[in-house]
Amino acid sequence: MKTLRKIGITTGIVILLTILSGFGKSSLQAQVVKYSNPVWAPAYFPGVRYYYIPDIETYYDLSNQDFVYLDDGQWLFSYGLPPMYSGFDLYNAFVVALDVDVFQPWMHHQFYVSNYPRYYYRSVYKETEVTNIRGFNENGEKSISFSKEDRNKMTELKKNATAEKKTGTSRPAQKSKYYGANIGQHVKVQPQMRENREERH
Repeated sequence: MKTLRKIGITTGIVILLTILSGFGKSSLQAQVVKYSNPVWAPAYFPGVRYYYIPDIETYYDLSNQDFVYLDDGQWLFSYGLPPMYSGFDLYNAFVVALDVDVFQPWMHHQFYVSNYPRYYYRSVYKETEVTNIRGFNENGEKSISFSKEDRNKMTELKKNATAEKKTGTSRPAQKSKYYGANIGQHVKVQPQMRENREERH
């Protein structure tokens, strides 16, 4: 009788764990939201909510379909590109598809600006590869290629882009946070930042 109870309890636990793991999988699958991809962006990776455009240090939020950029110590949200980059060519821009788990990446801007400095890909990829690189996908940790067909498609899309564009602010500005650091304050010089005077001689 005791053995049967043990088998019954063990079987019950196994069944319960199987059911729970099934729920876990389905809930994870349900969490993958597909956002509408802008025409200028690389091929969409399921679950990606944000793009980062390193050359102009600007984010694109696919859920709100707006650009996010830093201006005067606060994050601004706009349907169009920041005014200072209004002539920037999005169709040929290097774009980073950010990790699907990140939320409001601009609030951790110091990581993105240091991991993906402006034009960094020019030194990472060979000169012959640069023209074929469309961006980087953090989710697969691999580059996004720009095939000849993709380039032709982008050229056509750019040509046929409608003059009518949404403009203006999409949501209220958000104060910038750098984990408590004060913007515009004295940068404390660390030992590794000091000149090595011995090397001068």
